[in-house]
Amino acid sequence: MRYLLFFFLLTSVSCAQESKTKLVSESSELVFKADSLNRESCVGESCAKLRLVWPVASGSAVADKVNAAISEQLVLMVGVGEEVAPLDTLIEDYFESFQSFKKEFPDSPGAWEIEAEGEVVYRSDSTLSVYFSQFSFLGGAHPNSFVSFLHFDPKSGDTLSDDSLVLDEIALTSLAEKKFREYHEVAEGVSLEEDGRFFLPETGFFLANAKGFKDGKFWIIYVPYEIGPYVMGYTELEFTKEEVGDLVRW
Repeated sequence: MRYLLFFFLLTSVSCAQESKTKLVSESSELVFKADSLNRESCVGESCAKLRLVWPVASGSAVADKVNAAISEQLVLMVGVGEEVAPLDTLIEDYFESFQSFKKEFPDSPGAWEIEAEGEVVYRSDSTLSVYFSQFSFLGGAHPNSFVSFLHFDPKSGDTLSDDSLVLDEIALTSLAEKKFREYHEVAEGVSLEEDGRFFLPETGFFLANAKGFKDGKFWIIYVPYEIGPYVMGYTELEFTKEEVGDLVRW
């Protein structure tokens, strides 16, 4: 009887410890460190350069899910064409394309360059935000650049859709349009369509694809060509927490 009681107590303690360990593992906070990749390939004096910097998550059961989404974003930023492939494949394709281009057009001037960087810029109990910036020049009249956000539920590791991030799209669009007019100094009484500088669909003003948190504020960022010509550059609208309130998921 004593041995049976001892076995029961030992089993109970073991199960409790296992349960506690599992609970700690699942609720552990995500920890991030930066990883990077730098490569260069030259033909004569012309070189193709690639520089990537991105955050890598660990310390939680959802880290793999977060890292997979970040890797997918890097794929979009490195891909030269429309090919969908693993990141390593796209990197090799980038350098091979440069080599092939230089062999076919040996007298063409200039170099190629891709720079992409991601960093964790916002954390709360309900939202984790990663901000990406990308610059590329593959010949042509000018370089290209864009920025984007990835938002996560830190508990599940799931990426947040726009519908999960923006809780009142109509109100936020109205607030953004007012600030957009101020940013571009659109005359009072003149509609954005009448102004003539902007690319607007039939539905009118719209929220940019890049929107999210950094520097303690909520940002809506229009990249070149999204709502205006390249020469217009970026339109970066910033909002304090007091301005947007509960229109977005903080």
